[in-house]
Amino acid sequence: MPDNAAMSFPVLPRSAWPALLLSLCACSPPQNIHALNFRPGPAGGTIDPVRLLLDQTVPADRLLSVPEAVRRAPDGSVIVVCNASAKSLSWGVCSHISRKFSAGTVTDSPGFFDGGVKNRPESSLYRRHAVIVLDVGVTPERLPRLRAGAERLKGTPYLVGGTDDALDCTTYQNALQKAAGLPDVTSINPAWHIWLPQDALSGPAMHSGGQVLWVGMEGVN
Repeated sequence: MPDNAAMSFPVLPRSAWPALLLSLCACSPPQNIHALNFRPGPAGGTIDPVRLLLDQTVPADRLLSVPEAVRRAPDGSVIVVCNASAKSLSWGVCSHISRKFSAGTVTDSPGFFDGGVKNRPESSLYRRHAVIVLDVGVTPERLPRLRAGAERLKGTPYLVGGTDDALDCTTYQNALQKAAGLPDVTSINPAWHIWLPQDALSGPAMHSGGQVLWVGMEGVN
């Protein structure tokens, strides 16, 4: 999805508009979650990724500031980027998905007007409302393949739902998973007919042993 959460209207081929408009009119935000405000819970607890956006409670020792969560994200981990609320025609409370590429750098496809797939400073995520850092199986041994995939795809244009010659933020991360020999981060959402960032919390990679590492929240010290 576009990194600019205010961009509500995706750039799509003309033939794709009817199905998309039907889904936009028929669907509430995914999981019917309209607002997001993570709260600290007892330290040392586990995080159920499927329930995280519903319960919005995070063990106190896993709830950090957004910059600190991004800094602590291991290379290759996925970073789901979330907003305070789900606005009309939005993709839900989580509107973007990125990935830690190396110390100080993330790799993602931030939007049509931002040049498509690129590596950029991790500080580009620091002012977001919340982030969720996911271990999706990228071990140090798999990192070279993932980074080679990112280099190969650099500059690929942005397109909502694109899977071949153009990619959105979610399908780009799926492509990197494939490059690393791992399950996809997200599956296509049956109601919206596109790949949604917050579905990463219940996607194939999480079902294959993935876990929530850190949650970053605006206003947390």
